[in-house]
Amino acid sequence: NDIKMSDWLPKVYKLLKDESHCYVMTNFLNLKELMIESEKVGFKAYNLLVWEKQNATPNRWYMKNCEYVLFLRKGKAKPINNMGSKTVHKFENPFGNKKHPTEKSVDNMELYILNSSNSGDLILDPFIGSGTTAVACKNLNRNFIGIEVDENYFNIAKNRIINIK
Repeated sequence: NDIKMSDWLPKVYKLLKDESHCYVMTNFLNLKELMIESEKVGFKAYNLLVWEKQNATPNRWYMKNCEYVLFLRKGKAKPINNMGSKTVHKFENPFGNKKHPTEKSVDNMELYILNSSNSGDLILDPFIGSGTTAVACKNLNRNFIGIEVDENYFNIAKNRIINIK
């Protein structure tokens, strides 16, 4: 939340090759801005995916039990690898002994990586946090580049990646 979407989205767009996919996780309050900013830089929206979580965040206007994933593309349309995939994904989200406040599920990240890449491909995560995307990439024989400005989380991600068996 300390960096504006207009600061990082153009850089991600520039780095991605044509006919590639981009998944951006967001909450409802930031969804509209994300859609506007992603279109400004050239992304085309494929779909809005929903990650349904097993727990909920208390709220006065419904309990929040999901996260939104804006599924984007750069360039010409390219199908996902498993065209039987649905738009709502039920994966347990890490809680309790989490390494990062917004830590993602490895299983969830593996689904997106499998659907949008092939073995040996390079995956970019500009907000690597605790390294979940990197773990998923290692599990699936993908290369990755992870960026993290917080030194504490960078070290957590680095140690997590190094200790993958």
